[in-house]
Amino acid sequence: MTSGSPCRSKRIGNSRTSGGVARGACTVVLLAFGYASGSDAAPDLLRVDPELSTAEFAVSYAGVFRQQGRFGRTEGTVVLDPEEDTGAIDLIVDAKSIDTGWSVGDAWLQSEDMFDVARFPVIRFRSTQLSFDHARLVGVAGWLTLRGVTHPVKLEIRRMECGRELDAGREGCDAVAVSRIKRSDYGLSWGLGFIGDDIDLNFRVTASRIDPHSASRQ
Repeated sequence: MTSGSPCRSKRIGNSRTSGGVARGACTVVLLAFGYASGSDAAPDLLRVDPELSTAEFAVSYAGVFRQQGRFGRTEGTVVLDPEEDTGAIDLIVDAKSIDTGWSVGDAWLQSEDMFDVARFPVIRFRSTQLSFDHARLVGVAGWLTLRGVTHPVKLEIRRMECGRELDAGREGCDAVAVSRIKRSDYGLSWGLGFIGDDIDLNFRVTASRIDPHSASRQ
């Protein structure tokens, strides 16, 4: 196991990209702090910034077109311990923050026909296992809860870069993970046949390192 940050010297800027998700991809971007060096280093504890974190989605319809949108608010925590090949990720998405750029469509997606946000106001991902290649996070397995239904989901980390954001004076990492879910597994069965069953999810999460001792006092 290699200790230390895999990319501590890189500058972290605004790495967000616009546009949709590639077909077959459920993208998770974790902006976290670099790893502490040394075999006895404590795990990194990070808090997700809900003002900077989003969850995007894309689904096909009419067999030709793609509908994209996002949930504008995500919060949670990230714990990373690459020395021990362990950690934990807990992401909580505000289902009411859905935004497709069309208010009528947003109201329908919030209704009981689809996400039913009055009864199920959050979408949650909780990891069960993190996989590392040396100090680099390469995969996450966990449980996704949507509309009160929970199923296992595996995420493949496609990209992870760490460094210091010069203007803010903090360190961080960008990572991208991919997967796909079927909406019918979660009770989102309205319009199957016209609206596709496969949903590509794109989580973009910004998290800041926090002192575990100060966090325990909060």
